[in-house]
Amino acid sequence: MFEECMDALGDNTRIYSLDESVRVIARLVFSFPFTNWGSIDWNSVERKIAIHDVDEIRKLDEFENENELLIIWDEMNLPVVESTLEKILNHFDDVEAVGFNTWIVNMEMNKLIEISHDGRITFGKYDGN
Repeated sequence: MFEECMDALGDNTRIYSLDESVRVIARLVFSFPFTNWGSIDWNSVERKIAIHDVDEIRKLDEFENENELLIIWDEMNLPVVESTLEKILNHFDDVEAVGFNTWIVNMEMNKLIEISHDGRITFGKYDGN
């Protein structure tokens, strides 16, 4: 599934090394509250929006001018991938199919979209408060 996703995302998609991926994941875990079972603890995030489909993500002002975003899957053997929001949304099914849970992240702005294994999609911005 990973290779199919990379093919779908196409050129200018950056695949991080294992070391880079570990650092990014550590930063994600440090930046956002997680539950013991590995999902975002949405009860601790004040700014969150439940999303019902990809078109709602396209309409989010929060991601309006985003270029490069990180894709992180819950499979530790998969590298972090950097791509554009447009490519990610155009190939959403391929991105989502790679892992059990998926996060699309802007680390600098503490914004992410969690695509959970049960089909829930949630956007959140965490200020660390």
